[in-house]
Amino acid sequence: MRKDIITSILALVSIVFLVALGIFYIQEGSFEGAGARMDSVLTDLPDNAARAANETAETANEVIEDIADGPDDKPG
Repeated sequence: MRKDIITSILALVSIVFLVALGIFYIQEGSFEGAGARMDSVLTDLPDNAARAANETAETANEVIEDIADGPDDKPG
């Protein structure tokens, strides 16, 4: 059972890699350009992921603060 899960994950990662390489190959016109583009994308990935995580955390914090403040409508 555990071996099937690991094999499935590896197969999925391999397929995603090959599809991305194929798309970059079509856009760049060569495997050299596709590899350079993949390197560029993978280099930027940690920064982009960190930025997205920070924005999500800030938005969640704002929502929590809004909920804690109560409704904005004042009865009157």
